[in-house]
Amino acid sequence: MIGNPQKFLNLGMIDSQNDDLKEDSYYHLQIVGIYYTNNGEYLSKLPSKTELELRPEPNNVYDRFAVSVWYDTRKLGYLPRKKNKPFFNAIYSTELILTCILGCYIPSSGNFHYKGRFQPERANITIHTYRNEITWRPVNLLPEDSMAF
Repeated sequence: MIGNPQKFLNLGMIDSQNDDLKEDSYYHLQIVGIYYTNNGEYLSKLPSKTELELRPEPNNVYDRFAVSVWYDTRKLGYLPRKKNKPFFNAIYSTELILTCILGCYIPSSGNFHYKGRFQPERANITIHTYRNEITWRPVNLLPEDSMAF
């Protein structure tokens, strides 16, 4: 990651004592375990801003809160073990939606920062949390649609 994004805006930081993610926050993490998936070369060819998929792995023998990072049909790696539990819980929750992109995004500037030199053991990602808003629309009810008591 180039620079310290904390200088530019107040990012939602993960507290190990609190498993809640903040709404409309950006979390900067690194994909770990790329070496073990043998997808480092594939990942290095993906352009920054590529949208990635987060998948929980509750049956993972090493970490019951494991969250894997995927692009298309390839598992690229995992979220770091010390920071994955809030994301694991949020994936199963209906309250927050998570979007994950490759690179370090600083929303106040609208810029993406991505190291020119790829490190095969880690890659920067940004996860954005937001609420699933319900859109209400008017409905015309007829008298026969009302409930009779």
